[in-house]
Amino acid sequence: MTDTTVLIVGAGPAGLSMAILLGRLGFDSIVVERRSGINPHPRARSVNVRTAELMRQWDVLDEIEAASLPLPWTEQFVYCETLAGTEIGRVITGVQPVVNGVELSPAPWLLTSQDRIEEILLRRLADMDEVQICWDTELVELTQGDEQVTAEVRGPSGTRHLTARWLVGADGAASSVRRSLDIEMDGIASFGTMINCQFYADLGQWTDHRPAALYWTTSPARNVFQKIDVNNRWLCQLNYDPSMHRAEDFNTEVAAEWIRRSIGPELPEDFDLRVTDVIPWVMSSTVAERFRDGRVFLIGDAAHQLPPTGGFGMNTAVQDAHNLAWKFAAVAGGHASEGLLDTYETERAPVAQYNADRSRENSRSVGRIRRLVESGTATVEQKREALRASTQYGNWLGMDLGLRYDEGCLIPDGTEPPHVDDPVSEYVPTARPGHRAPHVPIDFDGATSTLDLYDTQFVLLCGAAVDIEAEAGTHPALRVLRLGIDLDDPSGGLAATYGIGEEGAVLVRPDGHVAWRDPHATGVAAMAALDSLLTG
Repeated sequence: MTDTTVLIVGAGPAGLSMAILLGRLGFDSIVVERRSGINPHPRARSVNVRTAELMRQWDVLDEIEAASLPLPWTEQFVYCETLAGTEIGRVITGVQPVVNGVELSPAPWLLTSQDRIEEILLRRLADMDEVQICWDTELVELTQGDEQVTAEVRGPSGTRHLTARWLVGADGAASSVRRSLDIEMDGIASFGTMINCQFYADLGQWTDHRPAALYWTTSPARNVFQKIDVNNRWLCQLNYDPSMHRAEDFNTEVAAEWIRRSIGPELPEDFDLRVTDVIPWVMSSTVAERFRDGRVFLIGDAAHQLPPTGGFGMNTAVQDAHNLAWKFAAVAGGHASEGLLDTYETERAPVAQYNADRSRENSRSVGRIRRLVESGTATVEQKREALRASTQYGNWLGMDLGLRYDEGCLIPDGTEPPHVDDPVSEYVPTARPGHRAPHVPIDFDGATSTLDLYDTQFVLLCGAAVDIEAEAGTHPALRVLRLGIDLDDPSGGLAATYGIGEEGAVLVRPDGHVAWRDPHATGVAAMAALDSLLTG
């Protein structure tokens, strides 16, 4: 007997997403969090399109959108010497999923704040009887057996032991779960020292005419301004030199002075600016040497720490949970062997490394722009060239929706990925195994997108000519939809996008990634593929 199916350590976006996913799949979890509640600091802001698609599925996207900045604030980055001073240039972003008038997703890219996201996820969890959250509770020790994990936790009522079939470490960059397993982090542990400052001020005279996701300044300090909401709440990241300043010296008064200088030297002394809190942190680009140790799994910052340049940290974390939760459910429900859980690391570790590398490249691009300006000798054309060279930063639709797995719970079909000149910025829909199954508008049983079909079961989309055996329709892990019979496709657009036709079939996993595809399929082959994927 165990206390819960999955014990989740950490109630940030990764841990809360894991709890929501498990609850929607009908499985229980206990979340333990050492904090007493939500951290009111904004921290992460970017909700990329793929994450927004998941939140749409969880029925929280409307709330997320209501808490987000208007979409014009997502359309550019501004580089300037000071906020009120000389503008160096702008980079137009390509983050929204509409290209040449074609809608690539039913969800937008959004800017909000992590504290608001956590509030909304917690409200969603309040409706789930399967989930229990224990605040003010920290992990003391964990031990593993053949069938379960035992965790000693300490909370308001003292120390107790919790048992679970699996444990998920979602407890951040300083993960106690990871440390207890002696799992090392590979990569660059420190290449920037920062102070996050949350403050309130009316900066409208310098920003409202040029709304932007980010305002990078170069002098007298390398800072970045980020609008959090419409109520004049801002985040400023101060980039300081640890050889000249100590993190502990940055109280709210010192931080306010740095922010004032980066707004502009002519700022009136009585300008109303109130810093509410400061958080020092170190920029890292690291990935754990392994994501699994027996019955313990790492997700989010416990598994990888990404530079913030690109906003992929929280998004990668949420998508870790999305990859792993359905696999827990498949094994716990008796539909899959334990070997399915090995595919979590196989699939997610390369994604984490890729996202970390791209985010670090973005940081270097910003650094080149700033160094040119600070040199005092750069020409206008040199500055413009540096801006042009940085355009991958702010144009990452290919990274977002082109996410793919090359190995894991999938069966390759021998085809090559669609050709693109720039895989970071360009996205071409494809149903090649390993890729995110494409969005196609539909009108079926309340669903308006093919993405709505992929949730708690595998889905077999097949042409009308494919002979599907009766047992396929009753398999508990599978839903069969025949184009032209169960699901209308009058123009043939869905079949064409998925590359199947009347005789083909494609098998999509519960997390929306394509697992198998055959343009000349049989029901026997489809069932064999499903069995192979689940049992190894």
